[in-house]
Amino acid sequence: MEIDITDKIKQIIKLKDQTLALQENNMVWEPFMKDMSYRLSWNSNSLEGNTLSLDETINVIEYDSVCSGHTYSEYREAISLYQAVVKLDYQGKTPITQSWIRTMNAMITNMNGEYRTGQVYIGSVAEAIYYPPQPEKISELMESYERDINQDEKDIKKIVSHIAKKHVQFERIHPFADGNGRTGRMIMDQQLLNHGLLPAVILNNSKYRQAFRQYDKNGSMVLMESVIANGILESYNILQVIEKNIKYLRKSHRKLSKNEIEVCGDINKSEFKI
Repeated sequence: MEIDITDKIKQIIKLKDQTLALQENNMVWEPFMKDMSYRLSWNSNSLEGNTLSLDETINVIEYDSVCSGHTYSEYREAISLYQAVVKLDYQGKTPITQSWIRTMNAMITNMNGEYRTGQVYIGSVAEAIYYPPQPEKISELMESYERDINQDEKDIKKIVSHIAKKHVQFERIHPFADGNGRTGRMIMDQQLLNHGLLPAVILNNSKYRQAFRQYDKNGSMVLMESVIANGILESYNILQVIEKNIKYLRKSHRKLSKNEIEVCGDINKSEFKI
């Protein structure tokens, strides 16, 4: 069945216009950015199989709190990705370059950010789903990838389509030995911010994976475009919930402290779990 994201794009444009002033309201915008940093860290890791919940992700980031049932590497992944995610430029003034990409990958993986030197595969040992290009081709492919990633486009549908294309392209180059998925989603989010949109919280893991399979099968980007559009809408929904929560607290005639504002940003965290 063909997917049409026109209605989703209309919703994004409407929400973008409705929430534009909130970026100037620090009482709303600061807790929103903090919430998004937690959420994007948890969400991106969960797409890679990390089993920490959102609450557990926040607890290890803020309090170094751990519990049984999870591996050390899962907690390390949460902290490392958060340290990269907080570097996202919400002012939208950071062009995507190979240097920026390698820096983000180094932070995410605690490695050196160098391109891989060996062959890798996507899938299991028994059944590889996809074999990325040979390592000697990566430099040339990344130069081509970088060439048109930063576009001065105003049409939201074209922006989402371009970002979907570049996301799939990056993941199919698979330039690093580790952290390609998390790095690719960091690129996606900075691209969105550079176009004045909010980062994408990917809601449906199975559809996200299916979008890559659809591209491999017939070159179609429509499912990836839909997944990204849904992720953008989720972020706008979160922003509106935080605004609503803060308005509610202000009506109680109490002066909000910094801690209360941060709590307000966390009130909704169970409401949007995948």
